Amino acid sequence: MSNTYPPRINCVLRTFLLLLLVGFLLACVLVGHAATPDAEALLKRSDTYRNGWPAYVVHVKITTFESNKADEERLYEVSQKGLERTYVEFMSPRDKGRHLLMLGDDMWIYLPDTSRPVRITPLERLSGDASNGDIARTNYAVDYSPVYLRTEKVGAEECYVLELTAKRKGSTYQRIEYWLRVQDARPVKAEFYLTSGKHIKSATFDEYLQTSGRTLLHRLTLYDQIRHNSHSVLEYSGSAPRELPDKLFYQGRTDRF
Repeated sequence: MSNTYPPRINCVLRTFLLLLLVGFLLACVLVGHAATPDAEALLKRSDTYRNGWPAYVVHVKITTFESNKADEERLYEVSQKGLERTYVEFMSPRDKGRHLLMLGDDMWIYLPDTSRPVRITPLERLSGDASNGDIARTNYAVDYSPVYLRTEKVGAEECYVLELTAKRKGSTYQRIEYWLRVQDARPVKAEFYLTSGKHIKSATFDEYLQTSGRTLLHRLTLYDQIRHNSHSVLEYSGSAPRELPDKLFYQGRTDRF
């Protein structure tokens, strides 16, 4: 007796197996897409750890170390309103009268011995290894386009790794590799690159504290990848929501000193 199925049964069987294969492949694709993190959502969430409110004030202390010895200390008061306006007052006695203003892609510094503000860039040095943009441009979701790269561990922390590419002229860096903790998108570390591709700086996000019911960054360390014996510690304190007047961010103000 022959075991060969009639032609009609063979056709039905082949169709069934083909549909089964297509269904399996489609399921694999759907699972793959479901397993890929939403890079945009992760980046927006990570920004909340440095920008707690729509309008707020925070104090920043930058301590620079050369060969692991404290070299200098600078103090700043940062006022931010929305995503496009930041005003920085230099608080150290040696910097009295200096102010920094960011409006969108533009940035100026006000000096007590000049009658007009001086246009500057976010990448220019503020203090130690910290650039102007390191304290004035902290909304990465506004400045960069993110892409998910991989998942890997940093110490004991499981992290998503994102690649951020500058999407506007005011971005501080051309490219950033950004490690965010899987469980809550909290920043863990970052690597910063210039347009040339040169690795200029690294950062570790060392400590977070509860402030007014929010978890906010308290300490960040920046490492110079060109001068390897230099690093700067940025400490954030006193962060609080604040009603900030629009005139504070008016570029033509003459009463800043």
